[in-house]
Amino acid sequence: MEATTTTYKSLVLLAAVVAALATAGPALSYGWPLAPFHQQHPVRAYFGDPRIGLGPNGPGSTSLHFGIDISAPNGTPVYSVSSGIIRLHPLHPTEVVMVESGGVTYEYWHIVPAVSSGYAVAYKTMVGRIAAPWAHVHFAERHGSTYVNPLRPGALAPYRDSTAPVIRGLRVERDPAGDTLVADAFDTTPMEVARPWNDKPVTPALIQWRVRRRGAKAPAWSTAVDFRSTLPSCSYAAVYAPGTTQNLASTTADYKFVLTRGWHGAGRYVLDVRVSDTAGNSATRSVTFTA
Repeated sequence: MEATTTTYKSLVLLAAVVAALATAGPALSYGWPLAPFHQQHPVRAYFGDPRIGLGPNGPGSTSLHFGIDISAPNGTPVYSVSSGIIRLHPLHPTEVVMVESGGVTYEYWHIVPAVSSGYAVAYKTMVGRIAAPWAHVHFAERHGSTYVNPLRPGALAPYRDSTAPVIRGLRVERDPAGDTLVADAFDTTPMEVARPWNDKPVTPALIQWRVRRRGAKAPAWSTAVDFRSTLPSCSYAAVYAPGTTQNLASTTADYKFVLTRGWHGAGRYVLDVRVSDTAGNSATRSVTFTA
């Protein structure tokens, strides 16, 4: 009778723990999903990077990258950044592990799962290993149905970035219905990434623009795209202009951002563009044009 009572109490305690894990919110910040947990790791793809032909609709589809790609050798253990309940992705159960922690879900893509769905998991528990040939774990943080940027301040830590984005060029595409203003810009990774993904660009987190008449007071900045917190609600085509390409093992990306479409003016103007990353590093560039 005593053994039965003890077993019952243990089951009640286990159920309480599982319930607490399922409803507990995430910590203000969390460590990396790779060991060492409190050491920065190289990230080879950023939140909002263009994805072309890799979306759910296959060849020809376009989408915005909804997480970050943390570079590491195939077979590297991947760990949970939070306590919670394990869920295997319903469409990709052999390569995606999700950990639900209250209203937040942490996703680990391109791994061989080492856990089963429905079980409680503690922080720093191994959930799988990086699957070949990916050489990275795609790590995503989702609040309800909204993906958020893991590199935003107060989230994945430690994360330090002292490299400023680069504006390679600005152009005005003429159209009788209204001009399109385009910026060719990119960011660089603060840590070296292993070959063949080394020295490849990533997307800036914030792109702003303004048009002013020469000699006139500059207007307030307008925002073309803001990846600092969440993905924009607009379409891929509203963010990236034609000619945009993405990083592949054998090729380097070229990011062209739509600043605005349908712009009208008459006279001599200056186009100013400012790009920034999640750490606040920024760069500006201007070009004079006649409309």
